[in-house]
Amino acid sequence: MKLECPYCKGDLIKGFIDSGLHSLKWHNENMGLLEKVTVFGGEVLSDCIRVKCYRRKNCNKIIIDLNEL
Repeated sequence: MKLECPYCKGDLIKGFIDSGLHSLKWHNENMGLLEKVTVFGGEVLSDCIRVKCYRRKNCNKIIIDLNEL
């Protein structure tokens, strides 16, 4: 199934982001410095080291479906 980029309407390519040994976390831009740079800060989105995503290289966008985590 082909997915369309919501920004440029081109085809998205399915792939994954490799987070190395760590979980994928969300950091709100308003968090304090210690929350952003320590392992204790942030909201864990996935404990997996690989997160499925879709990329559109032309417009430089990556889309992650949190329901697929």
